[in-house]
Amino acid sequence: MEDKELRREIVDAIRGMSLDGQRVADAFAHSNGLNATDMRALVLIMEAEMRHEALTAGQLSARLGTSSGATTAVIDRLERIGHIHRNRNHADRRKVTLHFEPLAMQLAGAYFGPLGALTNEVMSRYTETELRTILGFMQAIRESYDRHIRDRQPDGAAAPVNDGAPDGLQPGTGRNG
Repeated sequence: MEDKELRREIVDAIRGMSLDGQRVADAFAHSNGLNATDMRALVLIMEAEMRHEALTAGQLSARLGTSSGATTAVIDRLERIGHIHRNRNHADRRKVTLHFEPLAMQLAGAYFGPLGALTNEVMSRYTETELRTILGFMQAIRESYDRHIRDRQPDGAAAPVNDGAPDGLQPGTGRNG
C-alpha cells in the first residue's frame, strides 16, 4: 500500500471512529434524556472530578463554548435530573463547583463498561511499545485539531477548551470530530 493511500485510510478510520463514538454518546444521551450539550457537560464534569479538579460554572462555559446563561441552563437540567450537584466554596461562597453524582457514574458505568471491555480486548492485541506509539499519534492528532480550531477563531473570540471534552477520537465522545 502506498504511503498516500495509507494516510487516507488512517484519516478515514479516524473520521469513522469519531462518528462511531458520537453515535455511542448520542445513544447514551438519548436513553438518559440528555441533549448533546448536556452530555458534553456531564463528561467534562466527570473528567474534572476524576482528575480531582474543581470545575466551576465559568470553566464549564469556556470548555463548552457556550454563554453563561446557556451553561446555567445545562447545569440546572443536569442537577434537576440528579446527575450533578453544585457545591459552594466555604472560603468564597460566590465560587460554585460542579460535581458528578453517584447515579450518573452508575449509569455511565453500566452503559460504557461493556465498551471499555471491548476496547481493552482490542488493545490487548498490541505490545506496550505499540500502544505508546498509538497514544502519541492520537495525542498529536488531537493537538492538531485544537490548533486548527484556535487558528480559525475570530480575534478575541474564545475557542472551546479541549481537555477531553466529548467528541472526536475517543469512543463515546464528540471531540473536534
